Amino acid sequence: MARHNLISIELLTTAIQQINGAFDLIDQILDGKVINLSPADRQRYGSINEQNKLFILKANSFYQAKGQLLPHYFDRAEYEKDFHHRQVFENLEYRTNELYEKLRDTRTLLDYDAMRFSSQMYKQAKNMSESGVPGVDFWVAEMAQFFKRSRIDLEAMAEEEDVDNAAEQED
Repeated sequence: MARHNLISIELLTTAIQQINGAFDLIDQILDGKVINLSPADRQRYGSINEQNKLFILKANSFYQAKGQLLPHYFDRAEYEKDFHHRQVFENLEYRTNELYEKLRDTRTLLDYDAMRFSSQMYKQAKNMSESGVPGVDFWVAEMAQFFKRSRIDLEAMAEEEDVDNAAEQED
């Protein structure tokens, strides 16, 4: 991966509209079929670990082989529906998480690139301000306020970019 401009993508307006439309469609299809638990309920119900998932699968194997032995009050229809949809939602969750990770990673690289370009811009604006270019002081002051409390050393990032650019020019 390059040290600067790690990613360069372009999404046309139509593609963005299609993506948002797909999300809207998914939201409409799932409306009334999915639940948003409160933090307290999420804590109360928790989530099952891998061993419990294996238990559920083993119990389903028993159901498939010997379900006729279960008492009449065992709600077979509800069990089958719950088991089936549990698998469906697990798959949807997996696919959603996979997509989320790709989106997050892409945005992370875009953030990194934007930060490097912004730090370069700040350094150039500082140089222009020191050279007396009119109208730049305001912007330098606006950007400088972020250096006081930022955990990221933007000035060091700009210096590093200068070293990278100089090395490229020598090649």
